[in-house]
Amino acid sequence: MLGQAVGNVADAQKTAGDLRTAYDMGEPNVDITRVMIAAQKSSVSFEALTQVCNRVVKAYEDIMTMPV
Repeated sequence: MLGQAVGNVADAQKTAGDLRTAYDMGEPNVDITRVMIAAQKSSVSFEALTQVCNRVVKAYEDIMTMPV
C-alpha cells in the first residue's frame, strides 16, 4: 500500500512537471491555472505521504521500545 502511495505521488509530481514544461514552452492548451493546481496537488500529496511515513516510523519505534 505504501509503495502504491509513493507511485501516486511520483505520478502527481511528474504530471506537474510536464504541465510546467508545456506552459514554459508556450503550449496553447495549457494555462497557468492548470499548472498551479497540479503543482499544489503534488505538494499536498507529498506532504501527506511524508506525514504517513513519519507516523509509520514512530509506530515502529514505539513497538520496538515496548517491554516484552
